[in-house]
Amino acid sequence: MPLDSDADLAKTLTILAMAIQALFFLLGVFMASFLLPIQAVGPGGFMMFPMVFSSFLFGFGFLIGILWILMDYLLVYRPLAESRVQSAESSSIVLGILQLIFGGLIPGILLIVAWVKIRDSLRRPPAP
Repeated sequence: MPLDSDADLAKTLTILAMAIQALFFLLGVFMASFLLPIQAVGPGGFMMFPMVFSSFLFGFGFLIGILWILMDYLLVYRPLAESRVQSAESSSIVLGILQLIFGGLIPGILLIVAWVKIRDSLRRPPAP
């Protein structure tokens, strides 16, 4: 069964949220790989802060970034792609609010708007 226009827009918004998260993830990997080692060594050649702590911190942040993208895909995009609109409803609002608070403003807003579109799709009377 094909998706209606609201559910299809929700699927597109979810893809856009995942793409933005992936872009910021790659930007973070670039900064951690190239810019952090340059900044970590001070003018005298000694370490300004322990690299072990910063590596752990960035590694944890990268893991969280991958988990956000994976959860968006598995809990929102995939049900919409399989025309299971009802099962994507609650996960889109929960992930949207959590990402708004912890993960990122733009992806969080996109997932909340996707939730609104999913709700519109579910409230629309079925086509005859």
